[in-house]
Order: sequence, then structure tokens, then C-alpha cells
Amino acid sequence: MACTAPSLPVLSSPATSEAASASPEVSSPVTSNDEYDEPEREIYTIHDLLLTRANGKTADEPIVAYPSKDIDYVYYTPRQLHDYVEAAAIHYAELVPQRRSSEDPVQVVGLLGPSDFEYLVTLMAISRLGHTVLLLSTRIAEDAYVSLVDATKASFLIAQDGFKAMADNVSRRTGVTVQPVLRREDYDSSTTGKLVLDETKFDGPSESKNVCWIIHSSGSTGHPKPIYQTHAGALKNYANNFGLKGFITLPLFHAHGISCLFRAIHSQKLIYMYNAKLPLTASYLLSTLQGHPDIQVLYAVPYALKLLSESEQGLESLARMELVMFGGSSCPKPIGDTLVKNGTLLVSHYGTTETGQLMTSFRERSDLDWDYVRPGPSLLPYIRWEERFPGIYELSVLEGWPSKVASNRPDGSYATKDLFEKHPTKPNAWRYYARLDDTLVLENGEKANPLIIEGVARNHPDVGEAIAFGANKDRLGLFLVRAANALSKTDEEIIDAVFPAIEKCNADSPSYAHISRDMIQVLPSDTVYRATDKGTVIRSAFYRDFNEQIEQVYEQGDATGDRVLEGTELNMFLRESLLEVAPTINSAVLNDTTDVFSLGVDSLQSIRLRKIITKTLNVGGQRLSQNFVFEHPSIQRMADEITRLRLGLDADKEIPIEEQMSQLIDKYSNNFKAHIPVPQTVNGERIAVTGATGSLGAHLVAQLVQMEQVHTVFCLVRANSAHGALRRVRQSLYDRGLLYSLSPPDERKIVALPTQFSNTSRLGLDEPTYKQLTQSLTAVIHCAWSVNFNWSLGSFEDSCIAATRNLLDLCLDAQAPMPARFSFCSSVSTVARTPGHWVPEELPESLSYAQGMGYAQSKLVTEHIVNRAAQHTNIAARVLRVGQIVADNVHGIWNATEAIPMILQTAKTIKALPELDDILSWTPVDVIATSVIELTLGTNVANIVNLTNPTLSHWTRDLLPFLKTAGLEFEQLPQREWLNRLRQSNPDPAANPPIKLIEFFASKYDNDRPSRVLLYDTKKAQAGAPALRQAGGLNAQFVSRFMAHFQNQCWSNKDTTSISKKSREVIFLAGPCGCGKSTAAQALAQRFSIPIIEGDDLHSPASRQRMANNIPLTDSDRWDWLAHIRGAVMDRLQHSAAPAVVVTCSALRTIYRDELRRLSRLFDFPVNVTFLMLSIKDRAQLKDRLIARSAKEGHYMSSAMVDSQLDTLESPSGSEGDVILLDSDEPMEKMLEGVQDVVQGLLDV
Repeated sequence: MACTAPSLPVLSSPATSEAASASPEVSSPVTSNDEYDEPEREIYTIHDLLLTRANGKTADEPIVAYPSKDIDYVYYTPRQLHDYVEAAAIHYAELVPQRRSSEDPVQVVGLLGPSDFEYLVTLMAISRLGHTVLLLSTRIAEDAYVSLVDATKASFLIAQDGFKAMADNVSRRTGVTVQPVLRREDYDSSTTGKLVLDETKFDGPSESKNVCWIIHSSGSTGHPKPIYQTHAGALKNYANNFGLKGFITLPLFHAHGISCLFRAIHSQKLIYMYNAKLPLTASYLLSTLQGHPDIQVLYAVPYALKLLSESEQGLESLARMELVMFGGSSCPKPIGDTLVKNGTLLVSHYGTTETGQLMTSFRERSDLDWDYVRPGPSLLPYIRWEERFPGIYELSVLEGWPSKVASNRPDGSYATKDLFEKHPTKPNAWRYYARLDDTLVLENGEKANPLIIEGVARNHPDVGEAIAFGANKDRLGLFLVRAANALSKTDEEIIDAVFPAIEKCNADSPSYAHISRDMIQVLPSDTVYRATDKGTVIRSAFYRDFNEQIEQVYEQGDATGDRVLEGTELNMFLRESLLEVAPTINSAVLNDTTDVFSLGVDSLQSIRLRKIITKTLNVGGQRLSQNFVFEHPSIQRMADEITRLRLGLDADKEIPIEEQMSQLIDKYSNNFKAHIPVPQTVNGERIAVTGATGSLGAHLVAQLVQMEQVHTVFCLVRANSAHGALRRVRQSLYDRGLLYSLSPPDERKIVALPTQFSNTSRLGLDEPTYKQLTQSLTAVIHCAWSVNFNWSLGSFEDSCIAATRNLLDLCLDAQAPMPARFSFCSSVSTVARTPGHWVPEELPESLSYAQGMGYAQSKLVTEHIVNRAAQHTNIAARVLRVGQIVADNVHGIWNATEAIPMILQTAKTIKALPELDDILSWTPVDVIATSVIELTLGTNVANIVNLTNPTLSHWTRDLLPFLKTAGLEFEQLPQREWLNRLRQSNPDPAANPPIKLIEFFASKYDNDRPSRVLLYDTKKAQAGAPALRQAGGLNAQFVSRFMAHFQNQCWSNKDTTSISKKSREVIFLAGPCGCGKSTAAQALAQRFSIPIIEGDDLHSPASRQRMANNIPLTDSDRWDWLAHIRGAVMDRLQHSAAPAVVVTCSALRTIYRDELRRLSRLFDFPVNVTFLMLSIKDRAQLKDRLIARSAKEGHYMSSAMVDSQLDTLESPSGSEGDVILLDSDEPMEKMLEGVQDVVQGLLDV
């Protein structure tokens, strides 16, 4: 049922005075330019727009429809709407005096209530009076209303009856005058004794600069902030419309909602408003769409689309629309895909309150990319895409865009904090990715700030990290990452401890931002998640990585299974489930007693395995702890615990940790093989290094390859291929500023080998590689270790302890007069509990002296194994017990997320540092690396040394003055005062990263006890390592260097995330003419969408002529050609986001390939150069190919050049680890298949 609105007496309204000239901000007035033929009227304000429509040719055609009851719509024409507004304005003028000229002050009037017809009339009436309307959301907390009223200096608050109590509370706190929203019957002008408003004399251009609406943000980073929209900016925004009759479900206090309404008025197209008194349901939505077939476009939040997508009728109704447009939050891809596949033209709208509408995904209906928005040509000059993560860009809107009403940068631009990713093939198409500022947008469009609840949870000592979630969901949830000091507590105990603080936070938050107890889950303490250098969780990455776990939280209930399995069946079930969640495990090496973490199982996979067990098996009504797999890390141990729980048996008494350590020492110290001496066959040092992808390992590699006596450095790396291993090593060198210090000959000394350290059969290397290694190996430096402070001792057995024994066996296999030397980089944590204050350079008297965690215990076990190897064989095996490693001396690079840098950062965040009574034995990482090399290659070196700085410094007496000399400004406070100030500081870890470690700092410094000092004997270390002896203590220059790194790279106030720059690949297809380089390049470009550079196209005309005349090129010709190729590659890498470039180039000699390898040093991001050498032995076949090519393409290279090319060709030497040989004698299809397989591995796709 529908009817027209009752007529009101037509109340005259004086026209607004018109200015003679336009203002600088508005070069010309906005004019009516739609399909109706009416005289152009200057439109400077919102009321001008309504007045124009009320006096135009469509004045009596419906423009707004709103239900009188349920979905019984009443239609209102522009003339009727104007009359209602005029009548209401007369009444509201008794509260808010009418402005009569541009000199009269503009007042701010708040409006609070549901978006019904009276709400619409009220906001337009206040605008008619010449004032600014503050549009208040109905869904925020009292403090937020108070903040907005104070910030905008609002004088009046008009509230509907349902919000009277809230309005009165705000009034008591702010003094704002409260007035109820007028009812329809109040519009009778006779009660005022006044029929018309006073005549006005406004200056149009001046009025256009006034603020018409104040819309506010969601308060995602604190209180909501007001966003001011001028009449000029709003009208410019409303002029962008589709010219279709619409249906809107959005509230008018949302920017998208009010924009849709006024776009309809601007375009003179009817718009249906959803009844604000009704809940948003599929039934009401569907009835409205089916009952009003004239609706052409639906404007809705994704939740409304979700409701409609759940029925065939809903899908049919949406498909009938000319357009379906959503806003307020992102539409879940499954819902959008369903709608598009069913024929809906789904259009994503993107805009912000601060900038107006910017982009839509409007396109042909056949184009299914509904989630990629396209900036129009008028917008392109006013936007900038700024890369925040690899392939992820933040959108900034530049000064000059007409509807931009806010700026947040010095250049006048507005950084939206919205992240987008490019379409892989379509130009100028962008898909929304996430918010940079962490806001969680629920499925109904409400925006919740996770930082407050996360900060509250994170401050509890049992919580190491807290991450809220709920994007595109109906409610929020929370993950608590268990703190390292809470390993003995159950998940339920942790939630019980934290939940009172969360309840208090709920009480101060809007209802949609509450977190219930059943939506909280505890994650293991060593859960791995992606974070910035500053330690802040990269929220968008976390949500993607943990998507499965988030979905599991939303599943109804957590009922356990009822399946009873025993013995072999139970073990088989666990094995199959493990392989299901961790498919990369090599099943051949998985047995019932294998520690699953030694096979690479991570925290996420352990959570998934626990979930499968919980949902499937009967565990006697018991709840498996979140750490179940960590606590029972083998199939047999899990099976035993499940059986025990099901039968209700008591837990077995655990073997004391010292006894476990002793057993492991005995297990891996028995039956060392005897070394068989053979004559020396090679000269120079050939040293294997583990841990080359870490900081110390990278410095070891960089220093070793630059030493004249070192011929080769074998980097033993966990990787799937040799090239993958090499890329990891090069990336590590790059990240630490070391890569470009290496010359090409130095870099060619690096041989990266993919290694399985726990594999007792040749470390997982093939037999020829292992044999080559043992034939030349002179030393092994072992500094790789799993850094996981939550693993138990047993989890280190296979990956670390057994791996060390395998490396010792490698040294004993060395085919040389003596075994290869072995250096184990241990840790001072192995002796952290030594009684007293003095730590000698020897094994500790008791295994209990190790710090109480599996990491330290496993290293102490290994110290004993290495020492026994030295005693029972003739191997020179040494334990190098390394202390606190800090920044390097050259670049000052230091991981800013470590505890000490976090303390230093408080000088920036709370302007204070503690006065600690700590003795510092810090050693720069490059000094440690040099010392390790000296001790490894030296003679008469002790078996066990303490590798810590012998020159001690003091925190307060030495470090703090040096920090001030470096330019850091801070107040020195006693440690407990400093801690209290930190506790009271900003709880947002994004702005205040040290707050994350507040409980760790409290455990160390919230007391008045003197610091425990351990002093290390270093006489033996200094005797063998001059670098350590000469290291010296802290000095101003060194402190300034690492402070410059922190301030410039880690602590800057840029609104971005510091990331390691992703490496790019340059792939040379090399070999003589006719071997298939161009054919292979085309195949690669087609499969991987990567650009090609044809080297032949870059020869000079003179060189082409020489080759056409069968005259071989000289080296001089080729140097120029290679320089042109380098330039072309540089240009392509700098101006393309492609992950790789393919280049065809013969690269016949090693010196030519060296020239091309220089590309890896010409960029500020890592570049990996790889040569795919297509070899072919059949000269006749090469000549036939060239003859055919010349006949088909007219190529200048003749078959007569084959002989000279093959005569010039040099096979790659053993040191050219970046050359891969491929057989081009094979049929072309097989050759292309091999090339593509190799490139797929290089690109990791």
C-alpha cells in the first residue's frame, strides 16, 4: 500500500541572494545539470538545492518515500518536502535563532535519533535556518557524545524521545540545551503566530564555505572525531550520481547514507528510505523490493546483502536491480561472488567522510570483478598510491579535490589509512584490502576499536599478546597469546584472570564492541604471527593467517567427540590427522615417537590438530589444553595422554629435567666414528656455516668470503632448493647492510646447500654433494638454533641436538689429514643460574645451572656433547658461549623489538629512562663474528670459552650520558617510578610499543632489590680472539650509530609499517644463438605474466651488421651491449611491480656473466640474478634452427655464426652457483616444461 503525502499550505520562501563572483574555493556555483529542462539556478547551499527542486518542473513528482507504518510508503514531492521543512524551521527558530545574513554567527545543532522522516525534516530545517547540523550516531557511548558536543561547541541538541535520557546526561555534563524532535503534528504553523521566516540576505559564495553537516568518525582510535563538510564540498559530492530510483537502508548520520539521499534529490530521482522503526530483516527488505518494482538501485550495508542472498527470491530481486551498491564496510567475497554469479550488478562504493565519494566498481555487467574499484579520470590527478607493504598501497587524496574537507598531512593531502591491492591484469583497478589503523568493521557497518580491549587484556601478566577480531562478523572475539610465565596455568585460568578487566571495558564501550567470555580463546605462548619491526601485530596479515582459527571460534559450542579409539587405531588416527593439518611433513620420517615440531609443525597446525582431536575423540569429558600438542609433541605421547584422560587415570610422574638432559647427553655422545686421515688435496679454507639467515650468521658469511685464505663458504640452510637457499642467504645479507659490501668474486664464494639437519643420512644432501663437501671441508661454524622459548627440552632433540651430532659426524667424514674443525655457538643462558657471581670458561658443575627453559637446557646438553667429541676423537671441537649481542659497528642495525631497544624507546614514548644498576657486557655483532672466526681458525684455542665483552660498562653511569650525547632527550627516573610512568602511558602498542613488555619489565624492575650480576671469565676467549680483546666498551660514537638506526628506521612517526624490501628476480635465458631462448622467454611471459627483454634487440646497428656479415663480435662490442642490457633491466625493475624480469642474452663467458651479475648491487632492494643456460651439443641442429628463424623472421643472425658462438662458450665454473644448466637438445615442449619448472621454483608460485 502506498499513498501521497497530505498537502500543506504553500509557504513562501525568499530566494537566497546571489553573489556576483565565485569564491576561490568554488570556482563556479554548482548548477542543476540533469535531464529535466529547467532554468539553471545558482546553488550554493543545501537549502538552495531543495528550493531549486521545489520550484522546478519536477516539483510535484515524488522525490522521497518513507513508510507511515511498516512498509506502507508515503510519497513526498520536492514541493511538499520544502513545505514541511519551512514549517518545521519556523518552530525550530524559537530554539535556534534564524540567521538573516552572512554576518550572523553560525551555530552547531546536534541531532540524535533514528533516521525517520521527522529526522530528515529536522536536519533540513536546521540547515534552512542557516546553521550547522551535527549528525550523531545512535550507537556510541555517552562519553563520545560529550566529546563531540565539546569539540564542535554545539549549543543545542535535538533528540528523539528514545534518546531523551542520554541527551539529558550529555546536557548535564556539557551545558548544551536539549530540545525534542518535532512530531509531524507540530508542523502546523498556526501555533507559532508566524507564517513565514524572516527575509534573508546571504552572500552565496560565502555561505558555500560554511559547514552544513558535521559527521563524525567511529572513534576507532579513541573518541570520535568530528568531520566538517561544507556546503560546497557536499554539493560537489552529491552531483556524482547514477540518476536511478533508489532504496536506502543506511542511516542518515552515516556519510554514505546522507550522501545517497541528497544524490537522489540532486538527480531528481525518487529514493525509498527504510523504516527506521523496523529491524533490518530479509522479510522487510524483500517485501519492499518486490512491492516497488520501480526501484532501480539498492544502497545497503553488506549485512542487508547477506540477508537477501540467503533466498532465491532475494537473489532474483537483486538481479533485477539496475545496480546494487554497498558501503559502510567491505562485502565478504563469498556473498559478493554469489550475487554476481546470479546476475547482480554489484558495485562497491568507496569514499570517506573526509573526501566524499571517490571510486566505484561500476562496470559492464559481464565484468565479474565487483570488488575492484576504478578511479575516474577526474579523480586521477588528485590521488596518490603509497606502498605500505609489498603490493599493498594506501590511498591519499591530494589538495584540490573538490569534495575533500579534511587534511592530515603538511602538504594538504588526506591519507585515508585505507589499503588496496592492484588488479593483477586490469589497469587502474584496485581492491580494498584493510584499514591501516586497525579498525574492525562489523557486518552491519559499525566500527569497533580493538586497541582498548587489547590493551586491557595485554596488561595482564598472563597475556603476552592480545588480538581482537570480528571483521565482517556479527560480534567481536579475542585471542590471548599466553605469556611465557604462564605456562603452568590452564586456558580457563587465564581467561578467568583476565575477564574482569574485559567486563569493565565492556561497560564503557558501545554494545556492538562488547566481547563475551565464550568469544575468548588462548593461543600457545610461541604462536608465530607477522609483526612490524616495532613488534606491532600486522592485523590484516594476522586475520588472513589465522582465518581458520577465527572461523572455528564462531562455530557453535565446543562439544567433544564421542569416538573411542585405542592402540594402533588411535595412533593411526593421530598420524592421519597430523598429515592432514601439516601436509608438508615427510611421512616417511614420521614415526610414533618423532617430535612433531622437529618436522616443522607450527603453532597454527598444532591448534588445528587439537581441534580435530577435540571434535572427534572421546577424552572422558576433559578439556584438552590449548598447549596439548606442545605438551605431548609426538603421536605416542598424544595417544597416551588421550587414553589416560578417557580412562580417568592419574598422570605419570615426569622424569626430572636434569635426568632428561643427562640421558640426551649420553644418547648423542656415544659411538663417535673414527676419522680416517687422508692426504690434503685442496688449498684454502672451505667452511660450512649454519644459521646464515640470522644476524650472527650473516656477519660470519660476509667476513669469511672477504678473507683471502677462504676459498668457499658453504651455507647450510633449511630450504627446498639450492636457489631457494641462496635467495634466503642473500636476503639476510641485504637486510643487514652486508650484501653490497661484497665483490662479485667474494659473493661467488657462497655455495648455499638446502639441508635437513636432523637427517642422519648425509644431512639430506644427495651423495655427490655430500662427497664434494667432505672432500674439501675444513671447518664448521654451527650457530643455527630454533629460537623458541616455549618448547620443552624434548622438542629441541631432533632439530637441534641430533642435528649437532650429525654436523660433528660431517667433520669426522672430512677427507683430510685431520677432521674439520667444529665451533658451536652456545649461549650464556646455559649458565644463567650459576651460584655466586663468577662464571668460569668450563662446563657448569651442574645441569641445573641452565636457565629454566628448553632453549637453554638444549644448548647445555649440546655443550656436553661437543666437549665429549673433543675428548673422545681428534676433532678440534669448541664451545663458544656467546653473551649479549647488540648492533654492528658499521650500520648500527639492531632488532628494535628486543627488550633493551624497547626500554630505550621509552625515551620517546614517555620521555623517561630508568636509572638501572646494571652491568653491561654488550658486544657488537660484527665483533662477535670476527671473534668466532678467529677462535675457529686459530690454534691452541680452549675447548670452552665465554664470548662476552671483557670491557664492562654501566647502564646509568655510561649508557645514559651517551644516549643524551646522541640527541635523545629524556628524564632519568628511579626504576620503579619509570615503570609506573610506563604503566600510565598510552595503552596503544602501535603508538607506544614498549607497553607490550610492561609485565616483563615489572618482573625485573618493580622491586628495590639490587640487580644480580654475573661476571664471565674471558681470559681464554681473549687469548684466541684479538677482536674480543680489542672490542672496548660503550662509546659515544657507537651509541649514536645504533640510535640513528632506531630513530630513522624504527621509531619514526611515519604512519606506515617498516618492512624488509622484497627481492626481485632477474632471469637470464642464456646460451648460443638457436638454443631456444626467445621461445622459452615467450612461454615464461605467458605463464607467469612477467616482462621480457630481448637482448638481441639491444645490439647496436654496427654490431648487427657485423653479425649479418658473419663477423664475430669482439669483447669491446659485447661490453657496450651488456651495459645496454643492464640499463634496460634497471629501467624495467624501477618502473614495474613485476616480481621478475626475463632477459634473453647469450652470456657465453664467465666474465660476461660477471658483468650482468652487477645488477644485484644497483638497487635499494635485493635483486637475485639467475642464469638458465640452455645447452645444446648438436651444431647442425643449431644451424637448422637459425636458418628456419631467418627465413621466418628475417633475423640478422645467420647460421654461419654458430661455430664462433660455440667456440666462445665457456661452461660455468663450480663457483657459479647461480647458473642452472638445461638440456636444449630435448624436444622443445620438454625443454620448455623444464624451464618453467625452474622459474616456478625461483618465483615460489
